[in-house]
Amino acid sequence: AIVLDKGPWYAVRMWPKVHYCMGGVKVNTQSEVLHLVSNKAIPGLYAAGEATGGIHGASRLGACAVAEGVVTGRNAGRNCAAASAVTLKQV
Repeated sequence: AIVLDKGPWYAVRMWPKVHYCMGGVKVNTQSEVLHLVSNKAIPGLYAAGEATGGIHGASRLGACAVAEGVVTGRNAGRNCAAASAVTLKQV
């Protein structure tokens, strides 16, 4: 048994908080955000990382947020830049 009969004692206030929310905007493999009703890509709107609900579905793996953000962010950035280049050529 552990006896706690000598101080000094320190206390901190603790309360539950949201650490991660499962869910987010739906994206396709090009990281384009899909319209909620039509399920079609919204032109010019891209999302990555935890804003997309993640790549893990309903079973999130711990300690993956940084890698997920880097990988999906790179994908979103690459596809956004490519789409912007096409748009600029058309102007």
